[in-house]
Amino acid sequence: MPSPAARLAVSLPLAVLAIGATAGGGRAQTHTEWEHYRALVLQAPASVEAAAYGNAPYLLGGGADLLFYAPALIGRVDGMAAGLHRYGSEGTLATLASKGSVGLGDFAVGFQYMHHGGSGAASYPDLQTVAFGDGEPVTEFAASLGYARALFGVVDAGVVARYLELHYKRALRDRTLVVDLGVAREFGPAMVSLAVRNLGPDLETRDITDRIPTQLALGISTETFEVGELDMFLTSEVARRRDGEIIPAGGVEVSYWPVQGYTFRLRAGLQRVVEDERSPFTFGLAFTGDALTLEYAFQAFDADGDAHRFGLSFR
Repeated sequence: MPSPAARLAVSLPLAVLAIGATAGGGRAQTHTEWEHYRALVLQAPASVEAAAYGNAPYLLGGGADLLFYAPALIGRVDGMAAGLHRYGSEGTLATLASKGSVGLGDFAVGFQYMHHGGSGAASYPDLQTVAFGDGEPVTEFAASLGYARALFGVVDAGVVARYLELHYKRALRDRTLVVDLGVAREFGPAMVSLAVRNLGPDLETRDITDRIPTQLALGISTETFEVGELDMFLTSEVARRRDGEIIPAGGVEVSYWPVQGYTFRLRAGLQRVVEDERSPFTFGLAFTGDALTLEYAFQAFDADGDAHRFGLSFR
């Protein structure tokens, strides 16, 4: 019989999933009530795996792309990860992350590149309008450097500095520096992470304010547990945007390894969608052969095309 700690670790992510399933039933916002942000590269899922879980990272996975979600867990990262995300025929996001070590702690570096046909207007209403748009071409680039270490043997802490550039019509329009801060700790069979992401000044250009998508995120992930011949884990995150919107998300992975070193993974997720018409449901597949993992994630959009994401990681 599972211990009380194990039951709690499983029930918390399930509670987040339940919130995500019902949160969309609240009052719908009108277009003028939305907070409009620049830097789509900081809003779109930075990880193929996390995208399959509704954009909630798996905190115990050790993937290098934890750099983009949980700064405190950089020290638990192993190897490198790359991803290619396609939004219809117009939007492309590429990500790359890797980890290293120094005597005083662990560090990670990451790069995100996004090109889309979104409008060059002052405000972007939502991910769908921008990623699938066919207006003025926009290129966004972010370079991240993170550092983490254990504090007093009690909690992990980390910081990420991120340089951001936005280009319109091949000309530099905006650039800034933002910071992520985070702490994390294991509680029995669960990992809990608290992070503030994208702290930094808004961009002021030609009397136009480009808002940075700052948010506070609480994540909970369980260790893998057995269900018959299958392995399973749950992960979840609740993010509070700077405009006060609460966005819960969560996912589940079920895996099967017929031969030692070869694992087939089925993933599914759910996220509250605030502005656009994308589906709240996400889906993913992965295959691990020894140290190499191939990943795929899908999300449907009410647009001319859907989001297809492909990933490759080495551990």
